[in-house]
Amino acid sequence: MNDGGARALSNGAPRGVAIAAACSFTLGSVGLLGWSIESTRLVSIADGLPSMVPNTAVALVLAAASLWALGGRERPAPLRRLLGRTCAAGVVAFGFAALGQYVFGWDLGLDRLLFPARVAFTSKFPGRPPPNTALCCVLIGAALLSLPVKTRRASRLSDGGALSAAALALTALTGYVFGVGYFYGLPPLFPFTGMALHAAIAFLALCAGLLAARRDGGAFAVLTASGPGGVLLRRSLPFVVLAPLAIGRLFLIGADLGAYPLAASFSLASAISTLLLGAALWVSAARLNLLDEARRQAEDARAYLATVAQSSDDAVIGSALDGTIQSWNPAAERLYGYGAGEAIGKKLPILCPPERAGEAAAILARLRRGERVERFEAVSRTKDGRDIDIEVTASSIVDASGRITGVSTICRDIGRRKAMEAAVASAHAAEWRLRAQLEAVGAACAAVSETLANQPRSESGMRAVLEVIARHAKEISGADYASLGVGEDGRRPFDAWVPSGVPAEQIARIGAIPRPIGVLGAVGRDGRPIRLDDVRAHPDFIGLPPHHPPIEAFLGVPLRFRGRSVGRLYLGKRPGRPPFTEDDERAATLLADRTCSSIETARLCRVEANERRRIEAVVEQMPEAAILVDAEGRLITCNRLALQYASRAAGELDPWGNTVLFDPRTPRGEPVGWADRPLTRALRRGEVVTGAEALLRREGGDLVPVLINAAPVRSDDGEIQGAVAVFQDISALKEMERQRQAWIGIIAHDLRQPIQVIATASQLLYARSGGPLVANGEKQLGRIASSVERLRRMIDDLLDASRIEAHELTLDRSPVDLRAQLGEIVEKSTAATAGHAVRLEVRGDVPDVLADPGRLEQIVTNLLSNAAKYGQTNGDIAVAVSADRSFAQIAVTNWGRGIAEASLPHLFKRFSRVAEGDPRRVRGVGLGLYITKGLVEAHGGTIAVESTPGGATTFRFSLPLADPARAAGA
Repeated sequence: MNDGGARALSNGAPRGVAIAAACSFTLGSVGLLGWSIESTRLVSIADGLPSMVPNTAVALVLAAASLWALGGRERPAPLRRLLGRTCAAGVVAFGFAALGQYVFGWDLGLDRLLFPARVAFTSKFPGRPPPNTALCCVLIGAALLSLPVKTRRASRLSDGGALSAAALALTALTGYVFGVGYFYGLPPLFPFTGMALHAAIAFLALCAGLLAARRDGGAFAVLTASGPGGVLLRRSLPFVVLAPLAIGRLFLIGADLGAYPLAASFSLASAISTLLLGAALWVSAARLNLLDEARRQAEDARAYLATVAQSSDDAVIGSALDGTIQSWNPAAERLYGYGAGEAIGKKLPILCPPERAGEAAAILARLRRGERVERFEAVSRTKDGRDIDIEVTASSIVDASGRITGVSTICRDIGRRKAMEAAVASAHAAEWRLRAQLEAVGAACAAVSETLANQPRSESGMRAVLEVIARHAKEISGADYASLGVGEDGRRPFDAWVPSGVPAEQIARIGAIPRPIGVLGAVGRDGRPIRLDDVRAHPDFIGLPPHHPPIEAFLGVPLRFRGRSVGRLYLGKRPGRPPFTEDDERAATLLADRTCSSIETARLCRVEANERRRIEAVVEQMPEAAILVDAEGRLITCNRLALQYASRAAGELDPWGNTVLFDPRTPRGEPVGWADRPLTRALRRGEVVTGAEALLRREGGDLVPVLINAAPVRSDDGEIQGAVAVFQDISALKEMERQRQAWIGIIAHDLRQPIQVIATASQLLYARSGGPLVANGEKQLGRIASSVERLRRMIDDLLDASRIEAHELTLDRSPVDLRAQLGEIVEKSTAATAGHAVRLEVRGDVPDVLADPGRLEQIVTNLLSNAAKYGQTNGDIAVAVSADRSFAQIAVTNWGRGIAEASLPHLFKRFSRVAEGDPRRVRGVGLGLYITKGLVEAHGGTIAVESTPGGATTFRFSLPLADPARAAGA
């Protein structure tokens, strides 16, 4: 085991003490538990073996408590010390009481204090500990009592008691190992009792804990010593203690099994033990040789260190305790200029300036007292009288016994290092100045950004930003005056000019804003700053305006944003002040680079504000109402005309949180859902709503007809950022439409009378002819009759169209059997569908619909007539009928040229005609599909068309069921 093992043993001693105490406490508690529950296994371990009597168990518990209290710490607390000594005294008392009873033949009754009814074995001394156990208690208790005393005698007493008790316990343990009752039971004297096996183990643990508790002295110190003796003891002790026991027991087992005679087993055990112990001693001797070799190497190393000291670049000086120099290496000669012969025998203060001689004497005094002296810097003096900066390492020289015999001093010239440190300190100072300027620039940029965010987007906002930049630039550079100008045209003054550091009354006396000419114009001409110690020395200097404060040092920095000039920063100092430095120029340039974007932003904000005011003026003067919302639907602006269409209910907000409310309604006056409003569609779905007719409910409750146009406002990347809506009042148009409808109604009504007269006259003329008509007379009368019928249909269409537009179309709805009604309509339409085969296809069960039978006939007749007009000549027409839960679906399909996709959106408009039809077969004014759509929607249904050019064309419309619940149940 090496020195590391010795340190491990020493460091692990407190843990060993705790383990020993725990072992003794556990085994004692096991014995007490065995007596308490009458368990022979816990009391005697095995049948026929001695039992641990109760008093022994109590003594083991007390000894464990005492060892824990006194041996766990270097200096136990007073209360813990008292507890430990009290428990130790109790252990001694138990032991002496038992021994006294044996020696004097007393019976004090102490042996039957615990569990008196359970001491059932017969003996001369029932319940009494055996003498060897009692003696172990006395020895261990005495060792515990002397444990807190830190004297050599107490150490010897403690170690002697522990080792004696260990000998007794080890003897008993050997008896158990070899089956020799004499060793643990003393049969000749006391054949009835003996030391219990677990008691012997507990005593051994206590003895080991006692030895470990005095880890700094006594027997344990010998064991943990790093010298050859400690190494030998650590290597041989386990073999000396354990090898004989283990080997003897093994050979005894062989003899018991009959492998060889008993005498042979002892001979074999002795021989093997001798061999093992010899091997252990051999190994230990080899270890000692290694240690001796290490000692020689240490001496060689010492000699090597002496050689190193002679060749070291540092001055190594050895001196006596009084400061007399005894050794002087060549480096010391080079450093101080004294030769070895000159320095040896002199005192150390010759190397110190006279004013520092006291410091050297104080350090020598500290070293003589054995104090530690940390490395320190000092000033020393050479032979030629120069003072040099040195670094000194001083330490005491001790001999093998630890006595201080001298002082070792190592001196190193640190003049070059001092110079480097000064240069580094200067660099650090410059770095700190630069860092401070950067922090100041950062604070200035933050102030500029905050000002830009908080100021209005106007001329005053831009001026506030320029003032903040000029003020911070003056503070960062240490200038007396600063100014910032925006503008490039030398023919006119700066667009914006903000001075700082000049009193307001002096600015007023200066008067006009300068132009970017002279030195001011030279700044930024080539994109670089201009730094002058005297501005008057510049060739472009043209003087200062009247009342301007005098300046000498000058610094001008251009402000450029994306290669374009946005301004110029000018800094000046009064005469006599130090000029600007490179650091000042660097900081001002950095500030300019970081704030030019803010200047450009402020300028753009000013431009945007002016443009916004112009737009607001235009919007305000628009003849239509206009409103603008942001991406969240919050109202940004609306003109005065829009407020006329708004309603302001107290405390009421719309879903977007606006207090100005707009209430659009359908042309019939029904409220429009929030999601279907034109502004919502534009904002949420990006739709462009054009010419949506609606009614706006104003605050008084009256409804104003308007046309609503709405569109989203998108950013450059297409993201919706808001929406705009324009309301156009069409009250006058509606009035004109009403008058037009009234006029159409009057005209249609007035046209009916002459048409009826023409029809009646033609019929009378035909009836009264009495005979054959003149050539072509009958044909002409037929033309008159067909023209009259066409005029009647046209008048009816015009009236229906006017009623639809005026929302005055009335229906007489009732439940209609759709299958029967369509069959009848198909039969009545044979004239309109002449030349076409019409098929009626009913798919599934079709319940009754809620419809006006006359209007339903008009719808289907119009679609059949349209299919015949535009379908293939002699082609089929299919009428298909089906039903879902709420509506009946009717589809009229024909085959022919079809309708172009571009014409489909215009089919249901007024006066719309399809260009693909045959003009010779297509007659009418283009109101048929318009009226059909109006009739379907009046019923609550919808109509749509699908067409494939050269294929099928299908018109589909729906009608509500009369009883939707019945259809759903079916």
